Amino acid sequence: MSNALLVLLDRFCGAIVSLPLVLIYVFTFDRERAKRRWFSMVLLVLYLNAMYIVIGVPGFSYICWDPTVNLIPFQDFSRSNLLGMILNVVMFMPLGFLLPVYFERYRQWGRTLAAGFLTSVAVELIQLFTFRATDVDDLLMNTLGTVVGFLAAKLIFRFRSTVYQGKKDWAELLTVNALVLLVIVFIRYPLMELLLPLLP
Repeated sequence: MSNALLVLLDRFCGAIVSLPLVLIYVFTFDRERAKRRWFSMVLLVLYLNAMYIVIGVPGFSYICWDPTVNLIPFQDFSRSNLLGMILNVVMFMPLGFLLPVYFERYRQWGRTLAAGFLTSVAVELIQLFTFRATDVDDLLMNTLGTVVGFLAAKLIFRFRSTVYQGKKDWAELLTVNALVLLVIVFIRYPLMELLLPLLP
């Protein structure tokens, strides 16, 4: 099996299950918007699958308590750490880009910044249960990446900030994230074990 195929399977295996679940959810509870913007939701789900795998969300049997925490920002300006900061910015840019494309609520930059910050907080908390470090620098750079992605989307699509009209976009985003995470934790790793022997 080629390395590229292995990487694709690793990043997107969970999407085989989570993507249909999310599409059923949005077409059931948000049909009108989903009919117009379904492709943006597909991209968001694929992105979330890849992002949560890259940051190290474990399968249920691999969850452990092994915290490494840094709460002091910008202590290390070595080349490798600076590269890591840049990669954290890049990793969260798609989130800032896709949120306002699908959700009207996130066409206000402050709401998108808050969503990126809270998503990054969730990521750093998850890493307390992995072998990865929880780092305030990652939190700051991830949030910055969300803002950069938002500005790119605003520049390309030229959407105007909208007055929030009462749609529970935050609840829908939370549900989408929860579905993706539950599939990764409980289904993705057993599914990979089933699929690997079937691939050339």
